Amino acid sequence: MGIPHSHITISPTYTLMIKNIIFDLGGVLLDIDLPYCMKSIKALGIDLSALPTNTSVHTDEASSAGMKPAVMGEGIVANGMLHLYQIGEVSTPDFYNALLSLCPTGTSLQQVIDAWNTCCIGIPQYRLDIIRQLKAEGYKIYMLSNTNDGHWQDIVSRCFGGQDVVDSLFDHTFLSQEMHQAKPNDDIYLSVLSAIHAPASECLFIDDSSPNIEAARALGFHTIHAEVSKTQDGKVMAPPEHEWYDELKAMLGK
Repeated sequence: MGIPHSHITISPTYTLMIKNIIFDLGGVLLDIDLPYCMKSIKALGIDLSALPTNTSVHTDEASSAGMKPAVMGEGIVANGMLHLYQIGEVSTPDFYNALLSLCPTGTSLQQVIDAWNTCCIGIPQYRLDIIRQLKAEGYKIYMLSNTNDGHWQDIVSRCFGGQDVVDSLFDHTFLSQEMHQAKPNDDIYLSVLSAIHAPASECLFIDDSSPNIEAARALGFHTIHAEVSKTQDGKVMAPPEHEWYDELKAMLGK
């Protein structure tokens, strides 16, 4: 399998500098299908554009500082209430009830929850095995994800197999809904660097979204722009043509 060198933003000279590997979740570790999620939501009669667009609460300060909306995937950003949910400013019950209020009479809350979680397909075991191998080799492993409480709870239980598995894989998980920050804003990357006590030059960041990669690169991170699996109707039709771990092995001199 060939390695798309145009995606690599690190020189082999600096492979020994990388001590921390920071993974995005959706599109990198977790196979996702956001279009299918939107289709499932729409099938319940929900028009996401009809959700409240008020961005008050804690986000007035962020907006005045030029906060960019949370990126959910390549070319897909969260706006209004969805953005607030991604950064933890709207609770899961309030978000689900807002969706339910847009449904025809007789729609159940569980139908709304199930539709919302259709974007999360699963995590191939080999990706988790790669993380375990990297940890065994002495690298610090982190996750930095724009996600939300509803998706995260589903992913932890159904895709990882429990919080104990998550804790065994990652030295820390940095989640937008807990940090009240979101990629591609600089502050979330700087918060991660502060928390792990490391310079960007010692960190490799792997993400599937161009804006997130560009923001990290501008701050001095080494990066891999991951290709995503081909999906349709909530199923993986084909793995990425070029897997991020091929690039990772090249960067680390393996």
